[in-house]
Amino acid sequence: MNKIADHDITFVVQGPVQAGDGRTQISNITSECLSSIRSYFPSSTIILSTWKGQPHQGLDYDQVIELDDPGSNIIYHDGQPQTLNNNRQMVSSHCGLKAVTTQYAVKIRSDNKLIGRQFVDLYCKYADIPRQEQYSFFKQRTLTSSTFFISSHHGRPVYFHKSDLFDFGLTEDLLTIWSSNCIKELSFTLKPGYKARYTTTEQFLTLNWLSKLIGKPLKINNLTGEDAGLGTDFWPQFIANNIIVDAPEKLGLDVTERFYKRGNLALEYDLADWLYLNNQSGKPRDKKRIYRRYKNLTGTLLRKLKG
Repeated sequence: MNKIADHDITFVVQGPVQAGDGRTQISNITSECLSSIRSYFPSSTIILSTWKGQPHQGLDYDQVIELDDPGSNIIYHDGQPQTLNNNRQMVSSHCGLKAVTTQYAVKIRSDNKLIGRQFVDLYCKYADIPRQEQYSFFKQRTLTSSTFFISSHHGRPVYFHKSDLFDFGLTEDLLTIWSSNCIKELSFTLKPGYKARYTTTEQFLTLNWLSKLIGKPLKINNLTGEDAGLGTDFWPQFIANNIIVDAPEKLGLDVTERFYKRGNLALEYDLADWLYLNNQSGKPRDKKRIYRRYKNLTGTLLRKLKG
């Protein structure tokens, strides 16, 4: 792929400028986010997509979109309500991306920041690796962070757990991910078992846009072992053909200390996994993969022992 010029990229910085009820932020993190983009991409356009009443005056952006707050959404875990901010993220991301006029866009949270520009070079290097037509749902590959993009949990496969912190690619493809189709009221039923977990935000956000691409409603109830009827090979092949993934620090992304010590680092997909899925390398056997294997083996054993 030819080099992508900075002026062909628009950054959509989405979310609150300051901490709100139920959400903490690092002081001045949105200002740092915007300044970091301007430093590394001085010729790119920056759109701040936030809520009415947020103190954005004096921040370094090219355009601000002030939205009515859609409020939180509610899901149910076996009848118990859980209040979430999914639709706030959906609305601010979608409305920001709708205002983009460049070919490429970045969706980044207002509480993350850049520490480099490696993601553009990574994208240009790998976006045009041959794709399988039956699994190619985006016009072109997108790129995302490995943060929370987990592959397994205690020995069982995890599907549809795409990270929602950062996306880069064609603007039209990012609008597929961040559409106007907000999360409706959802109910989940947990299947009892060792380390059983309900479906996560990352999973039902992914299934929200994937349902539209597939052309039928898709749902899972549990974190592990459920492929929404698409088959166990579908999600790995979808990743290979549609989503380049690597660790945030290798993309030039700082997810900030809130997410530094996340517990599933060894289980997160990264570029080594992605290259293997695309038959571009042998199966990785580094320390991360060895520890992942250990976690999966011990999880499988404990599940058998505990019934």
